[in-house]
Amino acid sequence: MFLNFTVKLVKKAKQEFLKLTAMTKNKKILIAGVGGQGIVYLTNLIVEAAMLSDIPVSVSEIHGLSQRGGVVTAGIGLGKYCTGFVGKAGVDFLIGLEPLETQRCIGFLHKKSSVIFGDYRLQPYSVNAGTAEYPDVNKFADYLSGQCKEVVFIRNFPKGIDTVLYNIFILGRATRIKDFPLKAEKIVAAINASVTGSHKEKTLAVFHQGTAFELKNQSV
Repeated sequence: MFLNFTVKLVKKAKQEFLKLTAMTKNKKILIAGVGGQGIVYLTNLIVEAAMLSDIPVSVSEIHGLSQRGGVVTAGIGLGKYCTGFVGKAGVDFLIGLEPLETQRCIGFLHKKSSVIFGDYRLQPYSVNAGTAEYPDVNKFADYLSGQCKEVVFIRNFPKGIDTVLYNIFILGRATRIKDFPLKAEKIVAAINASVTGSHKEKTLAVFHQGTAFELKNQSV
């Protein structure tokens, strides 16, 4: 009986140690896109999921114009004493909601960074005006693959998903990236806690589509 009690204590202590160790591995996430893509919303979901996971979290100021079409970035720090401020080569996970804005953040990456982004283009004024060309997204994805630890490029989003939920789909797929600091079930709990009405069902459905998405099933 005493032996069983001791084993339980040791097991509990080990679990607490592993939990503490995981929390001390600070991670920084950067979300990049343009106004209207739900960057603030996505940031709030990640913060909620972190709190539900007992992970200390902080957020930088949301930089840029949050109205539709303005460039927006948000930095999130996960871990003790980890701020949301991101500097050069300081981002562990880059979540790109728009390819060009993902490319603008390349200076924040390092060799062990992971990147996920989708090919949903919102062309800037210069491209629409014909004074500039939109960069080759496939070449950019190939370049990243040679520079970062893991790159997930969603070339084609599944049909039927509303574009306003592309951010949720990308977040769902991000949970399968190696060492991503948040578990899918915690993000599901965050969605349940913060989304109401019929939009909750749609959001959860798209999130689960993202978690199940296989890159090999994409058409070129």
